[in-house]
Amino acid sequence: MKVKNSEQTGLPRRKFIKGSAAAGAGLLILNSKTAFGYSANSSMGLGILGCGGRGNYDGGEFVKNTDVRVTALMDLFEDRLESTKARFDKMAEEKGQSKIESSNLHRGWRSYEKLLESKDVDVVLITSPPYFHPEQFEAAVDAGKHVYLEKPVATDVAGCLRVMKAGKKAEGKVSVHVGFQKRYDVGYRAIIEKIHGGEIGDIALGQSYYFTNDLGRQNKPGMSDIEARIRNWVFDKALSGDIITEQNIHIIDIVNWAMKSHPVKVSGSGGRVVRKQVDGIPNDFVTFDHYILTYFYPGDVKVSFNSNQFRNKGYREQGERFFGTLGVADTLQSGPATITLSKDQGIKVFDSPVDLHAAVGTKMKALIDGIKAGKFENQVEQGAETTLSTIMGRMAAHSGTEVTWDKMLKSNDKWNLKLNLDSLSGGAVSMK
Repeated sequence: MKVKNSEQTGLPRRKFIKGSAAAGAGLLILNSKTAFGYSANSSMGLGILGCGGRGNYDGGEFVKNTDVRVTALMDLFEDRLESTKARFDKMAEEKGQSKIESSNLHRGWRSYEKLLESKDVDVVLITSPPYFHPEQFEAAVDAGKHVYLEKPVATDVAGCLRVMKAGKKAEGKVSVHVGFQKRYDVGYRAIIEKIHGGEIGDIALGQSYYFTNDLGRQNKPGMSDIEARIRNWVFDKALSGDIITEQNIHIIDIVNWAMKSHPVKVSGSGGRVVRKQVDGIPNDFVTFDHYILTYFYPGDVKVSFNSNQFRNKGYREQGERFFGTLGVADTLQSGPATITLSKDQGIKVFDSPVDLHAAVGTKMKALIDGIKAGKFENQVEQGAETTLSTIMGRMAAHSGTEVTWDKMLKSNDKWNLKLNLDSLSGGAVSMK
């Protein structure tokens, strides 16, 4: 059985390099000139939209693995701006670079527009709550900035389509990476290359799972409900996309990569068993704490997906397993990546370590090196396709009905926060 994309998907057909995991890196466009006049020895400025944990982590990995300098910051909260500035100023001092100018600190929702106007910013890291990604990404592309867009690209169908439209404008002009670091891990790339090369035969069945701990609450006593909701955004369906879209998305991305396709339909359920409420978040917006789904891929290949986000500290297990006609491929997020062939009576014929932390640095170095060489990568289509695959699963679980790819695309799924961020942004901003 050869896996093909489903017909009439509503997305452009993806071109896969047969038998090669290199296809996971995204669309590559070669520019005859070095991008924006950068040489191999030049240093680019990085602007960070969203100074939370991920913004600090990703920004730190850029600084550690490339010669990029953090030159501008944007966030809704003053304490986040101050702590993030202090962190990157220290890193800059250690490398003999200048600190972040106070004029490049931007507080408030619309302040990303000011950051994008800065000549000190060449690359934009978007690590704000995913609800805001489409508008910020579109603006970054229009401003001619290279972008590292954290997953998910959006939290609803309308947002994904908006990102895809902006991604088309970016082609050949700027580089865009989406935050799927597994595609840059040595073990994962090797195992996918072997799957695509037919080593385990035709994929007949898949198993995937993401079991992990509950996340820490970020609100503090005395906070307004609006501030508590924004700071606890990972527990808000509209702001995060729910746990399947914000966190579990890494698993679905590997399944899509292995299958060379997005799913054609999905059924299943989910709910809130442990997570009853979260401070600041309306009850209807609180995320599920578990999912149990069956994804159907072309050729009627079924892939189970189970996840939870419970208070089960000490137990974390995430991975993917593909049963083929000749053997089995296992990719555990903590490692290793293995292949076991039936003809060898269950003996592992391939075993490779997995290091996702190292993969983050590898991915960021690839982005910066590509820009300097004038090789523009565009990973928007892959990022949107995987995000939509998770949204389809979310819709099936919340509705209790089977959802097809076409039904999902035609659903006009769009979140409305119904928030006014005046007290946080310093200006009258009503989120629509």
